[in-house]
Amino acid sequence: MKRNAVAIAVGALFVAPAAQAQIVFGNDTIGTVQFYGKLYPQLATSKSTGATEVGSEVSTLVSLNGILPASTSTQGIVTANGTNAGSRNSVDSSNSNLGFRGERRLGGAGLKAIWQVEQQINLETGTGTFSNRNTFVGLNGAFGTVKLGNMDTVYKDYGDTFSMLGVSSGNFVSASNVLSHIGVGNVRAARFHERRPNALTYETPQFRGITAGVMYGPDEARGNSGSTTDANLYSYGVKYDSEMFYVSVAQERHNDFFGGSNNIPAFNSALRNGSTSATTGAFTPGAGAHSKDVATRLSGEIRLGIHRLVGDIARLEYKESGQAAGTKFESYKHTNWAIGWEARWGGPWRTAVQYIQGGEGTCSLTGGVECSTTGLKGTQLNFGVGYSIDRQTMLFALASRLTNDKSAMYDNWDATDPGRGGDITQMAIGISYTF
Repeated sequence: MKRNAVAIAVGALFVAPAAQAQIVFGNDTIGTVQFYGKLYPQLATSKSTGATEVGSEVSTLVSLNGILPASTSTQGIVTANGTNAGSRNSVDSSNSNLGFRGERRLGGAGLKAIWQVEQQINLETGTGTFSNRNTFVGLNGAFGTVKLGNMDTVYKDYGDTFSMLGVSSGNFVSASNVLSHIGVGNVRAARFHERRPNALTYETPQFRGITAGVMYGPDEARGNSGSTTDANLYSYGVKYDSEMFYVSVAQERHNDFFGGSNNIPAFNSALRNGSTSATTGAFTPGAGAHSKDVATRLSGEIRLGIHRLVGDIARLEYKESGQAAGTKFESYKHTNWAIGWEARWGGPWRTAVQYIQGGEGTCSLTGGVECSTTGLKGTQLNFGVGYSIDRQTMLFALASRLTNDKSAMYDNWDATDPGRGGDITQMAIGISYTF
């Protein structure tokens, strides 16, 4: 019996005839295991110019007196003002990844056990962390799908559909660098485009093209000695997908993430509802302080022959309460949007262009102190062209221009932080291989 089971497993090895041709072992009797991956290294050149000069008029969130001071943070929130990051040549691999996933039928009612283990592969350095990407175990059946593990949120999954030539994940052309961020700083506590560890996700079966999903991520440190916050996450949404149209509405709520205070620069730390360690960068909320950051997003897509038009609009709101005495951060709200076009020209060529804008928005401080958002606007313009050698291999070229207004600090450069108000120009050529 054992020898027969092994023979069945080995004999069932095949390469699936799909665009992403996973290597599959096994069958319905003993369960299946798939080995898959996407590798897309690139040679890139990057340059930052136009950092805001010291003494310029800026947002209250950047400087309480509205004038940008000469200061350097040691906390990774802002580089020296008026100083450009310079230029850089690099070999990057973005979010190249390898993964394993499988399923096994449980009984005869269509119930399946499912699992996945996926990790990022840093091709340029030869390093990586096992299971640091979407990794879970769950059940799938007539009731829908339940998963527990480390996964993209529903907000990210339902809204992020453009994926410039399929290589935007972790790349400088990712729209999330502007569309899903605060713009005051680049600390990820404010970003609504993250993978959530320690999470539970439920997704309904599809009904006439409609699917709904919800995720809960608890704060596992709650209840620890000295803990006064509950940094949990809720993410939920609904989507409709047909041959021609796609539309989704999603919302995500971060409790006690302090996305606002985390991104106020060190020289303006009096506004924060807490403090940031100069050595570890960890944020500690003040006694009694709490936050509720909420993002709401509408995404749509129209597919017309070889063309695909994609649009997004997102409202991001950062609110904090329980502040100590004095003038403290209370709220910041802004609306971001994006539009993109991609075409497959019938042969091996693909082209794509996307424009993203982060709005200045409005803010408030405690005690009725006036709050200005002057200069917090940011824009990003991306171009891409791809040439498919075969079904799995593509050569690509990318270009991006991220423009920060004088107070903004949107950031799509992994190497360093741009100077506040600095503009970033990047170009790359690379190869994508999917299996």
